[in-house]
Amino acid sequence: MLQQLRDQTQSTGFKILVVAIILVLTLFGFGATNVFLGGDPKVAQVGDFDITENVLNVETEREKRRILSQVGPDFDPNDIDRLQLQQSALNQLINRQVLYQTAADLGIKVSQKEVNKQLLASPVYQVGGEFNEAIYRQQLQVMGYQPVEFLNEYAGALSVEQLRGGVVDGTLVLDWEIAEAVKVLEQRRDFAYLPLDLAVYSAAAEVGSEEVQARYAQDQDLYMTPLTVDIEYISLAVADLAVGLESEVSEDELLAMYEVDRAAASSADERDSSHILIQVNDAIDDATALQRINEIAQRINNGESFADVAKEASEDLGSAEQGGALGSAGKGVFEASFEEALWALTTVGQVSKPVRTDFGYHLIQLNNIIATQYPSFAEELPLLKERVKVELAEEQYSEQLDQLERSAYDERYSLAETANALGLSVAQISGITESSMASGEEGDANALVNNPDVLEALFSEEVLAGENSQMIQVSDTEAVVVRVAQQYEPTEIALEDVAQDIEAELRSERGLAAIEEAKLDAITALEAGTGVSEVATSLGERWVTLESVGRIKGVQEVPVEILQEAFRLPRPSAGGKSIGSADYELGSALVIVTQVSPGDVNATTDAQVEQFNQIIDSRVERAEFIAFFQAAENSVGVVRPE
Repeated sequence: MLQQLRDQTQSTGFKILVVAIILVLTLFGFGATNVFLGGDPKVAQVGDFDITENVLNVETEREKRRILSQVGPDFDPNDIDRLQLQQSALNQLINRQVLYQTAADLGIKVSQKEVNKQLLASPVYQVGGEFNEAIYRQQLQVMGYQPVEFLNEYAGALSVEQLRGGVVDGTLVLDWEIAEAVKVLEQRRDFAYLPLDLAVYSAAAEVGSEEVQARYAQDQDLYMTPLTVDIEYISLAVADLAVGLESEVSEDELLAMYEVDRAAASSADERDSSHILIQVNDAIDDATALQRINEIAQRINNGESFADVAKEASEDLGSAEQGGALGSAGKGVFEASFEEALWALTTVGQVSKPVRTDFGYHLIQLNNIIATQYPSFAEELPLLKERVKVELAEEQYSEQLDQLERSAYDERYSLAETANALGLSVAQISGITESSMASGEEGDANALVNNPDVLEALFSEEVLAGENSQMIQVSDTEAVVVRVAQQYEPTEIALEDVAQDIEAELRSERGLAAIEEAKLDAITALEAGTGVSEVATSLGERWVTLESVGRIKGVQEVPVEILQEAFRLPRPSAGGKSIGSADYELGSALVIVTQVSPGDVNATTDAQVEQFNQIIDSRVERAEFIAFFQAAENSVGVVRPE
């Protein structure tokens, strides 16, 4: 079958070098390909595997978790497009199933020993170059995998990697392919460009005062001051309330708080442990597994090394070769029964009785207790007092929020009575616009008017009419009510204040038009046979001539747009020239190419040849695997949703 599929890739199109692979092949973003749920609507089918709604939902959730683990905690999960995410998850499920089934049909399978070896060597689960069982299990827990399920997926992924290797290992980059690539990529060109500086053409443009006045009148809306407001506001904040409070909590109560905090911190203690697992599965029932773990426990009680026995007998492939070592972990990593038994051990070296989990029976050895260092009561006392004040302030804040909202609504056109009732002050900020914010204000005031909810309220119809805004929560611990005390309607900006800007705008427009006209005339003259020197003289410019310029490195002082145009133009005929133009930041330029010298593979170093060989080989491999995948997809059979 492998040869049959490869034969289907030997077409002309296959020989084209493909720059980017379009196949979704996230081999280690494993999907829920072994979740089978009856009575579940089918979404798609790959060979004999049904992708149901539940399977797709599981994979979509895993894809979401993968994304969130990469973007960090500040990213809002609601920003993820659920439909797009689901489509991506479906494509990945289909692509992986095609490859899994193709590998199985070809008899490609990875042994459990090799799976274990690859897993232990994966840097994703290592700390200091050593496999860390706790990190491994945390990763599985985050992604919603059981260890056995994950190992099956890992084995499938490794078999696909072997399949991919079998497909692409037969690729061969021929010498003529490298030579052709060198001809293009190492090509060198002689070219010249004639810069037409926008600043020069703009300065030469004639703009009269009447034209400035006409543009001013035509675009009058552009030359108006913005609507500006002076505002008043009341801020109710936990931090402000806490400043005026005194803690009335006794030292005994503070000590009790301290003990609670210290006990909570101790829950963050970690345990370094090892274990031996005997699985309960289709091959071994509960009673047999319990008998075996008891026999192993007896060997350890008789003096055998826990680590040696774990290497020999443990069925947890992830830790057996490490003597059962699980590394250090806090609470919440292991299953509840395992965690309870581990935390019940109090002496280093102590071994638990057999513990049953979903995986089977374990013996657990405590290797070390990593206790959290906690400050003394005296060190924590100032912080405890401050916390009490903040907690009291938060209570007041919650109580006064409703009062602030009600009072500001009832008062409607002023904030004075509301401020007096709450013991707050009315603050002012001047010169607020929808775009310019507060001029000259610092700190909290700037933060306030930069808040989009506050700005939206200030320039709403009701608040511009003089009413108080609704209460606005600017953070979890601060709320404000704002009102417009004074507003300044847009007014015309005097012509003399914008005349220079208008004149510069008109000059730039005419400069660009003059450049386009000059370019057209010059290109026409060059194509008609006029000499390049004559054209340059007529424009009052000088050609910048460059020889043997490379496509990749280029010349530092030449704008990239000009370089791109020089290599876009066709190869000139013998004794002739190719003519073009390029716009860039400072204006535009005429470009002529007079000679093209192809790259010579014999003039390149061995290191360069090897580099080209790797580039071409990589592209050919990607192209071949894409073609192979398409053939495999046809062979397996895929039914996608309509």
